Parts: sequence; structure tokens; C-alpha cells
Amino acid sequence: MNKSFWESTTETHIKSTVSTTDYDTIIVGAGITGVTLAKELQNRGRRCLLIEKENPGFGTTGGTTAHINNFFDASYDEIISDFGQESASLLANAAKETIQYIKQNIIRYHISCDYNECSYYLFSAEDKQTKKLDDILQAHGKVGIETSQTYTIPFSLEFKKAIEIKGQAQFHPLRYINKLLKEYTKAGGDLVTDKHVTEHKNTDGIITITTADNSEYTAKNLVWATHVPPGNNRFSVLLTPYRSYVTTMKLANPVQFMAQAADLYDPYHYVRYHKSDDDYYLIVGGFDHKTGDESDTDKRFEDLMVYVNENFKYKEIIAKWSSQFYESADGLPYIGRMPGEDNIYISTGFTGNGMIFGTMSSLIIPDLLDQKESELAKLLSPARIKPVASAANVLDEVFNASSHFVKDKFSSEKIEQLAEIENGSGKIIKHGGETYAAYRDEKSELHLLSPICPHTGCIVAWNPSELSWDCPCHGSRFDIDGKLLNGPALTGLKPLTTD
Repeated sequence: MNKSFWESTTETHIKSTVSTTDYDTIIVGAGITGVTLAKELQNRGRRCLLIEKENPGFGTTGGTTAHINNFFDASYDEIISDFGQESASLLANAAKETIQYIKQNIIRYHISCDYNECSYYLFSAEDKQTKKLDDILQAHGKVGIETSQTYTIPFSLEFKKAIEIKGQAQFHPLRYINKLLKEYTKAGGDLVTDKHVTEHKNTDGIITITTADNSEYTAKNLVWATHVPPGNNRFSVLLTPYRSYVTTMKLANPVQFMAQAADLYDPYHYVRYHKSDDDYYLIVGGFDHKTGDESDTDKRFEDLMVYVNENFKYKEIIAKWSSQFYESADGLPYIGRMPGEDNIYISTGFTGNGMIFGTMSSLIIPDLLDQKESELAKLLSPARIKPVASAANVLDEVFNASSHFVKDKFSSEKIEQLAEIENGSGKIIKHGGETYAAYRDEKSELHLLSPICPHTGCIVAWNPSELSWDCPCHGSRFDIDGKLLNGPALTGLKPLTTD
């Protein structure tokens, strides 16, 4: 429903190109993870097919705020506590290497993508947050992230204490991946867009992919660059889907320098400047919630704008949107070989750090394909088990999904007449002994669907700000006609009638 700032300022004209049906590696998902990986594997001499069910960058890459950071939503003091200081230092060095990798791509391929280097200002907005800020500052010193206390920040926000974290960057994500894609296809790489993968088989070491139009492709290796790998597997409980809300405002005057900032509330607010051509913008986001758990998503936008208007001056609002991300059970992403499979790989659980972790996948998976496992690959392995770090989150997610499965299955709102649904709104209703996901469009036409998510059978919830049906259990999303927008479901919602 809502276009991001990146989507409204970018046009994609990359055509599908297929020269064969047999490949070394098939990558499903053309966001920053899939596109960067396809180009890296191509550079290493592997023949790849990149498959995207919509257009490149359609998902989270098109909805990100495009921070490129050397620290993460899981702070280094938490990583040290859960994984040890050696692992935290390893990850900090990998983050720095990943930022340089992005910069090298921009230079190598002459990518015009509003790239800027800057500092990040993290601050406590109240006294009880200052202890956490001090822990973060101390941990950054241990792992070698250049950080110091500062007494001013380049945003009109009040704070108790602030630190400046150097070595950050930012860019226009769609311009970046689109140019990488053009280089990939120009060098002979194959790309398929607007094709949804409906089935995959792994037989005798050969992957066979089937798409919605019954096309088949084979490969030695498969990479799911789609956040949650499809099907009902362990990652259904190891990953939690969230939505975050963002707005972009054009500024009346130039800013002195690019910068990023965030407070330590939960959920936190985050801001950054952006410069494109001769114009300056302010990007503000926050008010996160678990996907499907918020019935009034429009209020999240309203709360966001209250926060913006209380703290910033701007010329005009350019865009507003929400985007989905997945949080892992222990705070670190899962990048590498799928447990129980020798030739299937995944990359997911990036929390709010998709640009850095999505790119980091290209520093890990290509080596794994060459049978080389680095210490970083071991740390982020999807097969890892960290009971202390992840147990509480896993139990919480199991309870959340189970609660929705039971509560929504047997407590659907009973409405006697479909006429009670207003134009432009959707509801779960019972009518004539059947349960429907019902949406009435602006022309008063009803769109009736089965409310049962085909992934594990949960009941979907209506998202009024995006005009979508969202599954509160594992984050699958569908449009008003049941078309699949986000996995892990492999198929859409089944259309129904009242006859």
C-alpha cells in the first residue's frame, strides 16, 4: 500500500534473462542478500540463476532505512555475554570488512547510490538508559569499535548522555542493487523475475526448483535469500517477524554533515539524514511490533508523526511506509548451510541490520561452497545451539504462535451480515457457517479468502495501513486477493465465495 522513499525515487528496468535451465547455484530472492551473493559467486566463476517472485528489492531491501553499521541491534555487551569476547571481536571485524566490501563494489562498478560515510549517535533519553549506554561504550572499547562520549548530537533531540560511534555509512539501497544486477546480467548472469517458487526437491545432490508457471530449473546448490526458508522447520520458532514504521521528510535547508542516531527505548526511535542530488532529507523510524499483533497499524504512523512533529522541523513529507524484518532467537543472524542439508543454504535473522548482514553473507556462503568454513561461518552457522542466549525467546515465540493458532481459530469475530464491512476495510468474519477473511474495496466489491495461512494453519490478521493480511505466527503476508507477499508460506490464501 505504501511506497518507500527508495521505491518512489527508483525505476527498475532489468529484464529476465535465461540461457539454460541447469546451474551451479540457484539463489531465491533478489534483495541485497541475493543480488550481492549472485555477483560475488559470478566473480568466482560460478554460474548462477537469481529468482525473484516480484521485482528486485521488492521486500525488505526496498523498505529498509539503509543504515550500514559496524554494530548491531544485539549490542556488543550482550554478544560478549552470550558468545564471548573473542566472538564479539570477530563479528566487529567482519562488520568493518563488510562496510569496505560495499564501498569497493561502489567504486569498482561506478555505482551512483548517494553513498556517504558518517557517525552514529546513540543516546540515553532517561536516566535508567544511561547504564546500558555505559555498558555499550565499554564493550565497544573491548572489540575495537571507535566510540567516545560526546556532549552534542547533530539532531534536535534531548538526551541525558550520548556516544559517537564512528565508521558508519549509508546509501540508496535500490540504486545500489540495481547497478549490481546490471553488472551481473551484463556479464552473463541469469535472472528470473515475477516467478514465485512453489516447490523444491533435493535428490541425489541435485536441486530441482519449480515455479508457479511450472518452469523447472536444476542446480548443485540452493540459497534461500528470502528471510524465512519455506516450509515448517526449526526457523519457524527461531525467527520472529516484526514490522517497523518509517517516514521521510524533505528539509528546507542543508545539514552540516550526514549523521545517524537512535535512543535506547524499547522499541527505539531511529533517525538519519540523507542527501540525494541537491536535496536533503530526514528519515525517521520506529514503533516496531510483532507482525500481525497490531490491529490499528494506522495508529503506529500517527504516533510516528507525533514524535516527528514534536522533535523536528521540515519542509514536507515525502514518503511513509512500513517494512518487515526478522529477529533471531539469540540476536545473531543465521548465515550458512541449512541443518540436515549438504547443498542448501540460508541467510536470515538480520533484525534491523539487513544491509550489513545481507552483504556479509557474501563473505561466508561462497567460501562454504568451496568447502572452506571460517570462524565467522562457525559463529553464524544456522546449526548452532545457544540455549542460554536463545531459550527465552524461543519459548516466547512458541507461546505467541500457539496462542494465535488457538485463539484466532476459535474466537473469530461473529458478524451476521457482510454489509457491516465498510469500504476499504477488512475483517475476519463468520457468515453462513463459514469463516472468511473479508475485504471490501472502494467500489464496494467483496474479496473473500480463506483466513487460514497455508504455512502452519494460523489465522491471518488485517493490516489496515498496508491493506494486507498478515500472519501473526510466522510473518507470511498476503494481498487483498490472497496473493503471497512474504513467506515462509509457499502459496497464497485460497479465494472463497458466499454461494
